[in-house]
Amino acid sequence: MTYAILRLSSGLSFRTGNRTIGLDPLELREGDWVVFSPARQALGADLATVVARLLATLGSPLAGTIELFGQRTDTLSYPELQALRVRLGFVQGHGGLLSNRNLRDNIALPLSVHGNISAREEDEQMTETLKRFDLTRVGLLRPHEVDGATRFRACAARALVMSPKWIVIEGIGDFEAETGASVTWTRMLEYRNRQTSAAAVCLTRQSPAFERWLTDQGGQVIRYRLFSEAPPVPERSAEE
Repeated sequence: MTYAILRLSSGLSFRTGNRTIGLDPLELREGDWVVFSPARQALGADLATVVARLLATLGSPLAGTIELFGQRTDTLSYPELQALRVRLGFVQGHGGLLSNRNLRDNIALPLSVHGNISAREEDEQMTETLKRFDLTRVGLLRPHEVDGATRFRACAARALVMSPKWIVIEGIGDFEAETGASVTWTRMLEYRNRQTSAAAVCLTRQSPAFERWLTDQGGQVIRYRLFSEAPPVPERSAEE
């Protein structure tokens, strides 16, 4: 019997720019993969980042609650949140890699800190991971020495290295609209098929090609709702 990995309560809302955005109540179980996408465009340039951080326990909503693995994230202490974060994988769309480490060591970081495995076992796993994500030739390069698609693949590889049950992905990275696949998303699909998990892909703008691809794989598209739109707060003058 599968259990709920994520629960969003009714009235869940958050801010992006001058807008209040909402999500309907939701429960995701093992095997459920969804993409969060706006009902209309231009809801905020940082929309995907804000939602991804909420779902990865790195932010808090304005209202409503988020539960992961049966625990309300707003009630957890910092040590409890840290323990929870070990159980999830987070693919940051605009970085998240340490600039002073090469790609191989960035991917290995969760294993090095939390894996409780030998150096030999870690090296064997990294060799296989780099090969699977087509990163072998660039594994010793640092993030600024590779392009954005390569950094996204490295983030994805790192997110899966601890075999998480909950995966949060910001953006679609190297997805290829014409072919309907890419290295990252082929590996994500393989992971889904062999490892019981739930995942959410957070988009700032609609991506019809990606949304079709995900639904073809049995995923679901969920739309953000605009709750309210307030005018920007005027800047205070120097005299004030």
